[in-house]
Amino acid sequence: MTPLASKVLNFFLYQTGWFFCVLGAAWGYPITGALLSLLLIVVHLLLAGNRRNEILLLGSACLLGVTIDSLQQGLGLFTFRSDPGWPLWIPLWVFVIWAQFATLFHYALRWMAGRYVLAALLGGVGGPLAYGAGMRLGAASLGDLPVLTFLSLALVWASVTPALLWLSERFGEATGSYRGMGKRA
Repeated sequence: MTPLASKVLNFFLYQTGWFFCVLGAAWGYPITGALLSLLLIVVHLLLAGNRRNEILLLGSACLLGVTIDSLQQGLGLFTFRSDPGWPLWIPLWVFVIWAQFATLFHYALRWMAGRYVLAALLGGVGGPLAYGAGMRLGAASLGDLPVLTFLSLALVWASVTPALLWLSERFGEATGSYRGMGKRA
């Protein structure tokens, strides 16, 4: 698969997974949304050139992201909509959406390699926009201080995006192309 086709497919898998997670939570099906999104991550891993590196990056992103989101939720900056039967503080779909985001770094966001300031700027703007969209769709609700929430999100994402970019580079260089459909790499 060509690098361009891989990037487009990677972004499509990510964006579809994001919608599964957010709309699943908003519409009262958070586990279903998370599981559908997990299937897209499995597709990503099946196509990825180096599954081990991808799994390391996805796991790291989940740990980092869930820790940060737990702290922000604990501070009352926002509250995620969850399934009442889910036993953890943070809903499953939040774990999955962080893994979904990490799928982008070796493919659709590969062009950012080494551009940490640009990653910080894009994260500082894109993170709050994504959370705001999720909140508007009903997957989360704002705390009592919306300005503080979005300022916190901007600072967090301006830090997290370059950190994940750096981790993606440490976990092996990707070709930027998925394996050919039906071919063994």
